[in-house]
Amino acid sequence: MSPSASVVVSRAYSSPTTMKQNPLKRKRNDEHEQTKPRPPSWEALCVLGPYMDPETLAVASCVSTTWLECFSSDDLWKALLTSRSSQRSSPYEIVLNNNTDNISCKHLVSAVETDAKRRRIDQVAEPVKISLTDLSFIVHASTKTKKASVYKKGQDLEFGPNDKFQIQVDVSNAAITAGEDDVRMTWQVMYKGKFFTLADTTRSLDTKHGWFTDELEDKCNRKLVGDVKPSFNGEDVLEKIGFSIVDSDGWGSLLLDGFLRYLQRFLLE
Repeated sequence: MSPSASVVVSRAYSSPTTMKQNPLKRKRNDEHEQTKPRPPSWEALCVLGPYMDPETLAVASCVSTTWLECFSSDDLWKALLTSRSSQRSSPYEIVLNNNTDNISCKHLVSAVETDAKRRRIDQVAEPVKISLTDLSFIVHASTKTKKASVYKKGQDLEFGPNDKFQIQVDVSNAAITAGEDDVRMTWQVMYKGKFFTLADTTRSLDTKHGWFTDELEDKCNRKLVGDVKPSFNGEDVLEKIGFSIVDSDGWGSLLLDGFLRYLQRFLLE
């Protein structure tokens, strides 16, 4: 290509007429910008907040940083607590007056609503087909050199308040002391010749804190974990082991009926 031809081509590409945007296209873009819905302002979001239920608020707070700030206000969640405190069997009023741990109102509402949701699920779930009298519980606590095994019939167990599935067994005869490593604890259930292992966990013992097991198997896609709570006598000897099943989404313990339904999905299959 000759130098003169390349200059012509260069000028052609840089010509204002070739770079100029089509006026019809620009008009369409302007119209699109005018008709495109704009996100609501934070003031509007704050006005909408009190009219939402807790679950919708929680979902809305995940949309963006602005929505999170608007829908996570403690004043907003406290208003929800107050408005629901008049409901029958509502714990909100007592919670408001006795919140000595300064737990956020959002967390309190979430915990109470999760408990209510779990109860509703239990009410509409499949009927309980397993009787507690048909169950036997076997608990093992052991180290490399010590072991205690406890056998309990279902009807002999004592459960937590409000029929929460929270059991406790005495393993003091093993003489396992605080600070020992690799302490293994196993909970098993026997039902008409079938065995089901609820949890099998190994940790070091601490007199101040218990621990959560790995996530338990569940056929309803819940995130269930075992809550292990050891207790000691005055000489730091392991005396009792407490165990409950907790839904880690709302940190509420399964009720006894919910536990029996959980078991029967494995034992009656």
